Amino acid sequence: MSKKVFTLLLVAVFALAQFSVASAVQVTADGTLVGPDFMPAGAGATVTLDWTATGLPAGTTYVDIYARLMGGTYAIGECQNVAVIVGTSNGSGTFDYVFTGVPADGEYWEFLIAFDDTASCTTLPADPAVADNFMASSYVDGHFLDGFGAIPPNDGTILTPVACNTFEYWAIATDTLGLAPAEPYAGFGAWNPQITGTFAPAPIGPENELLSWVFTLPATAAGTWTFSISPEDAAGNNAWTPIPYYFRFPTAIAPAELEDCATFTDISGHASETYVRYLATLGLISGFADGTFGPDTTLTRAEASTLIEISNGYDDTMLPTSAPAGCDFTDVAASDWFAGWVWQACDDGYMNGIGGGLFDPNNLLTRGQIVTIINNAYNVGGTGGFLAAPFSVLNFEWTNIYREAAWSDVSVGAFYAVPVVNAYGVGVAEGTSATTFSPDQPVTRGEFAQMLYRALSLYFGGF
Repeated sequence: MSKKVFTLLLVAVFALAQFSVASAVQVTADGTLVGPDFMPAGAGATVTLDWTATGLPAGTTYVDIYARLMGGTYAIGECQNVAVIVGTSNGSGTFDYVFTGVPADGEYWEFLIAFDDTASCTTLPADPAVADNFMASSYVDGHFLDGFGAIPPNDGTILTPVACNTFEYWAIATDTLGLAPAEPYAGFGAWNPQITGTFAPAPIGPENELLSWVFTLPATAAGTWTFSISPEDAAGNNAWTPIPYYFRFPTAIAPAELEDCATFTDISGHASETYVRYLATLGLISGFADGTFGPDTTLTRAEASTLIEISNGYDDTMLPTSAPAGCDFTDVAASDWFAGWVWQACDDGYMNGIGGGLFDPNNLLTRGQIVTIINNAYNVGGTGGFLAAPFSVLNFEWTNIYREAAWSDVSVGAFYAVPVVNAYGVGVAEGTSATTFSPDQPVTRGEFAQMLYRALSLYFGGF
């Protein structure tokens, strides 16, 4: 994290009357003191300060650094001798200020530098409000990270061997959960991912709030493997639960994990390849007769009802043969191939009509509609299969939102407004740009696969 430095280059000329102890005399010198934005909390907390001293007079000068807690009254907390400079040479260096007290989360500390003629470290600098001192400023961020991580299921559970050799582990972390809007925080630092096993580590995604870690188990993998992350913020604070956080406990590699995932002729290198292949292995999505998947093609609302209910554990022998109450659409006939799927998705509360007694089965599914379907699935839970186990334990309405974006094309009050915020917030969906979500744009089959993969693998637990 880059330092947001509060640095003052000042000339300090102090009269003896300014100080509380007369036995030490402040010397005339120029200097700077630079500190980081944030430091960790707790006993032994350390802040690294860069200091310089120029224009020193002849003789011996002692460099002292004081820590002052900002508050209603002026009070020096601690003082530490930094260096002794003999002669008229300039001085500079890096000094680790170690607190002997316990700075608390959210506190704001100023660090003051003074040049004395003795090593007393008792010459109290004047209040910077009424005198010139060299200052650096740091907040204390002792607040823990919070978040969650997710791996795809292979039997409706988590933390188990996966279904095939290529998968994505993804996670979201935040340094602001539970903080007041104006309370300072250090921001996300690093994921610190680790794997143990007989292999060469694969590269991971960028170290930001959303981790996307795509990994392919090598064919020669053997023995016990562990996947974990140890996330921390920029001030060095770790997560609130013991770390590392395991998303694959130490277990032996299962044969199924070394088998290649299902594939299609047009999916290699595509952004959705991992999601498509993994879900195809689970039998949750399928391609076309010519061996393609069509990741950039669109899908209809009828096709979406089919895919979402397959994830809910249904097959065509389990579907209703007539419309349930409230799901009798004039454009869905019992002879239509999709009728049972539409009726089931409607009866489960995942998909609704468009008004006027219509379902609009052959129209293209939009990005706003798919996140609404996923949001509905989270809120009402599932019946069986892969949908029920992860979805039923997490309700978007009480999930803490971890990512925020100012969408220019999502109107307040639109039916998809809250689902867009929720799906993006927890990492299930991405925008089409930094400021647009494109809710009315048809969703592609590849985008659908990514959202379904993320939604099925999502598990709220906290690091």
